[in-house]
Amino acid sequence: MTRRQFLAASAALAAQLPQRPNVLFLVVDDLDCRLPSYGDKIAKTPNIDRIAARGVRFDRAYCQFPLCNPTRSSVLSGRYPTTTGVLDNNTWLVLEDGMLTLPRYFEKQGYNVATHGKIWHGPNRGLQKSEKLPPQAAWSTPVQRAEQQKLEPGYWYTHFTPYRNLRPPNPGQFANANRIGPLPDGDVGQDAPIADAAIASLREFARAGKPFFLATGFHKPHVPLTAPKKYFDMFDPAAMTLPPDFDTEPRHLPGYPADEFRQNIDLYAGRSFTVLEAREAMRAYYACMAYMDAQVGRVLDALTAAGLDRNTIVVLWGDHGWHLSEKGMWAKGTLFEVSARGPLFIADPRIRTAGRTTRRTVEYVDMYPTLTDLCGLPKPSWTEGASLRPLLENPDAAWDRPARTFAVRNWAIGRSVRTERWRYTEWDEGRGGRALFDHDNDPHEMRNLAEGEAHKQTVDAMRKLLR
Repeated sequence: MTRRQFLAASAALAAQLPQRPNVLFLVVDDLDCRLPSYGDKIAKTPNIDRIAARGVRFDRAYCQFPLCNPTRSSVLSGRYPTTTGVLDNNTWLVLEDGMLTLPRYFEKQGYNVATHGKIWHGPNRGLQKSEKLPPQAAWSTPVQRAEQQKLEPGYWYTHFTPYRNLRPPNPGQFANANRIGPLPDGDVGQDAPIADAAIASLREFARAGKPFFLATGFHKPHVPLTAPKKYFDMFDPAAMTLPPDFDTEPRHLPGYPADEFRQNIDLYAGRSFTVLEAREAMRAYYACMAYMDAQVGRVLDALTAAGLDRNTIVVLWGDHGWHLSEKGMWAKGTLFEVSARGPLFIADPRIRTAGRTTRRTVEYVDMYPTLTDLCGLPKPSWTEGASLRPLLENPDAAWDRPARTFAVRNWAIGRSVRTERWRYTEWDEGRGGRALFDHDNDPHEMRNLAEGEAHKQTVDAMRKLLR
């Protein structure tokens, strides 16, 4: 075969081979399941609805830790927080040599890669043991973090203080988080420039002609709950529906482990709040969601305009759930359902299950192996989740994996496991109390069934799953 014949044959073969799919990986900070596609009647997120219509909605998707840094480190490493040791917002992810974070793995496989906005928490980008720790990684390992934090309790130590009729020492330090309301005229908000950067990357990727992995992280609806005024004008505070377990401050309810409850910091720090204030905060949360959704729409429009949508897997997820006054609490950091559960959508244009929903219980740690599987990449040996491809191809497929979520209170770890019916939680291996909730009959977790003989068999079975 001559050189010319060889090149012609190679070109013909390449034309017959399917191009590896692109990945648009959208992360939203503090986004819970108050979305129209999850049944919410107030939210206005037409662009997230577009993703839901194109792919599969995961009705029971759970984060591995209801806090930014641990859950993002878990997703991006494919490993549980109790494996990585990242259990707060100050510990850096340090992986064994040879293990790669999700963007680095795709880059190694020949993908063009770009990340914009909040993908990681702060400067944390994930390191390998052989890499030099940057100066800002003050707490580089769980042991060092613990030793330093015992001497100098920091912000997140305060954040994890359970509710025992205590108040944060200085509520004024959280004044910025407590800001609620429209931005000044002309302020486009925090997420619009992130969408601009993502759109510029999409145009570059279209010109390059190589498969790409584009991660884009939006900040809203993270506090402060501020957005351009037009998004506030879309909602009426009086129309906000208070949850059945609404309270005006966190209280340790009888029959629950004390560590299930914690002080408010992100909103209404160190004080009670009124019904009116709760509705104003809820309106602001919905306004911030609508603003973020508009930026998602701009990115989706650019994907279509560049002709990339037909070969791009779109993933959108919120890094954990969010209390909006349930049991008197705001924001994240609990092992209640509203904090541990988050939205997850995966739309692969090659799979004909558009607009379907799966009610199987899945974990965020499953995203890494799912994307490598869908893109036909070698399976990473270090990931601890499972590919969700079977559920994308058949949302009703058999699936027996539970979901595990972890949290921390005063140096004790809370562990929670979720099946399609039950949630079971232990604090400090049961020494700090335990809880069992029947979600078929008690979706708001208002009756703890863990004690007594009536549900002993269920508790024993859930404890085995937890371990």
